[in-house]
Amino acid sequence: MDFQDLVDTPLKVKTLAGSVAFLIAFPIYFAAMPSLIDDDLMGGGTPGLTGGLKVSFNESVFSLEETVTLGDEEKYDSFFDLLSGTDVNIGYVELQVSCFDTDEPGPGFTDSVDGVSDLSDLDGIEDQTGEGDCSGGDSGFTIRWDVTENYTGAEYSEEESTESEIRSQWIDGGLGRGTWAATITCHVNSNPVPVIGEILDSDEEFDITWTAVTYTVIVESA
Repeated sequence: MDFQDLVDTPLKVKTLAGSVAFLIAFPIYFAAMPSLIDDDLMGGGTPGLTGGLKVSFNESVFSLEETVTLGDEEKYDSFFDLLSGTDVNIGYVELQVSCFDTDEPGPGFTDSVDGVSDLSDLDGIEDQTGEGDCSGGDSGFTIRWDVTENYTGAEYSEEESTESEIRSQWIDGGLGRGTWAATITCHVNSNPVPVIGEILDSDEEFDITWTAVTYTVIVESA
């Protein structure tokens, strides 16, 4: 069958024209579909809720606790793997090192500790240092990293911003996923002339706690 056989009647001409038009329109339609879905069905660019809004946070807490005993100038490396998914944000990560020197009571012979983080596995998070005496109360030190800027987890009301603007404010930018690490160093301060019957202070016990708080944002009409 040649081309002349396809157009020898008016009906065949209409059929052929319709087929050609369909073949042209078909790929154009499906090429345009992704943008139609993104913009219309997925709500791209829409503000969401407006007016008086209540903003709250649904938090989850992940922690790692360990206890170590170290001698004078002995170091210990602590690691905390945080692999939170992208469907939640990281509010903050905190490292607390606690100790309480009871071996040699009295001024001048209190043990101490210092620590330095190693966040080379993480992008956009700066290293910090901490130090403190093991003298009871708030002994040791605490370091906190605010992965989401200004995050406190406190509920608040919003009158001017839209839901979309609020959600774009409370994001961590994908930061903080990976291994958080820190090295702590023990400093034992012993009495150079121990009293008879007194236990010689040669080491110190440390409680190390890593805490990460993740959250999702809840926006409701007030």
